[in-house]
Amino acid sequence: MLRTFQGYWNSYSTLVNEKDYTEDIERMKASATAIAASLTEFGKTLRETELPNDADSTARILELQTAEKMAIKEEFKIAVRKGFTLLKSVRQLDKKPTPEQLSPTRLHNVTAIERMLVQLEETERSFDSFWTKHERRLRYCLELRQFEDSFRKLQAAFARHMLYLEEHREVGNCTEKALHLAEQHRQYTEGAMEEVEASRNLKKAGEDLINSNEAELSGSLEPKCEELERMAAALTSALERRGDCLKRSATMHEQIAQANAWCTRGADLLASGMSDFTNPNPGTSLTALDEFIEEGNHLNIEFLKDTTSPMNQLLLLTTIETSTLLNLIEERIGDIRRMSLAKRDQLNKLHLQKPPPVQIVTPEKKSKKNSKTEVCFTPFKVFKVVGNLTAELQTPKMTKKA
Repeated sequence: MLRTFQGYWNSYSTLVNEKDYTEDIERMKASATAIAASLTEFGKTLRETELPNDADSTARILELQTAEKMAIKEEFKIAVRKGFTLLKSVRQLDKKPTPEQLSPTRLHNVTAIERMLVQLEETERSFDSFWTKHERRLRYCLELRQFEDSFRKLQAAFARHMLYLEEHREVGNCTEKALHLAEQHRQYTEGAMEEVEASRNLKKAGEDLINSNEAELSGSLEPKCEELERMAAALTSALERRGDCLKRSATMHEQIAQANAWCTRGADLLASGMSDFTNPNPGTSLTALDEFIEEGNHLNIEFLKDTTSPMNQLLLLTTIETSTLLNLIEERIGDIRRMSLAKRDQLNKLHLQKPPPVQIVTPEKKSKKNSKTEVCFTPFKVFKVVGNLTAELQTPKMTKKA
């Protein structure tokens, strides 16, 4: 009888436990249904998401949807953990039992729980796959909007640099000023080239986005990449032209200073012409004049007016005063050179002439009887420089007769 009671009690306990498991299974089903509803709503939200036109909005949407996705993933994790706990309780064994070890009711419950766990895992994998595609699309959109923001900033920066170069066209009015401007330009170029480098990096990032096979979004990237390359090349060329122009300006003013110094020396040399013609040794003056003329031949002013040189064209167009100054210097050099050549010819003729013989005059003794003194005149030649001409004058010479 005791055995019969024990059997009834075991059967009753089994029925109670199986009833409890059925309620747990129903709760698990309800949890899975809630997760499915959340997934359906969230999936609809993801599909209807419109991609914003700015980076901030895109980043905010990505952040919010990522947080919602993590919440759903946490629901999956809780449901699966509870499912495995319930499955272990229904089996009442540490290891997976064979069907023969389970009663029909327990076998049915185990099968139902296992089926729900499998469905949860498959649903989670499907959700992960869907989210991965959506997240990749959102991140691509974010990178695209960031690219466009950077492109607009660089575009504005390049416009500012080109305007700066257009407004700063001064080349300096002396060597020191030109060198100072060149140093300022060098420092400015260092900052501008950082943005040129940034544009090249952005162009590479754009090309990487184009190669990501998102043809729907990357249609506007290729023209922007080409524009970045064009702007970088244009700014680099403009900076180089400005630097070359300032270097040429410093060279020009240095040549002008040398030409002015040469002309000043020439004017002083020509002003001393009278003493050169009365010099008993004109060969020394002729040598000095030849050296002066040879030095003038090395003046390099003509190359600055070479209109075939792009740099000279830019320099001459930069300021009218530059062209006028070069014309005046060229004219002055020509005048000094012509006058120096004329004077050299005159000195050369004087140097080739034979000097007149020197007549020694013996003074006569005074007559004691005649105390009167008579003056007689003998002519001799004196050279006088009038302008560029040499004239001979008859000048009386005074002698005394006893």
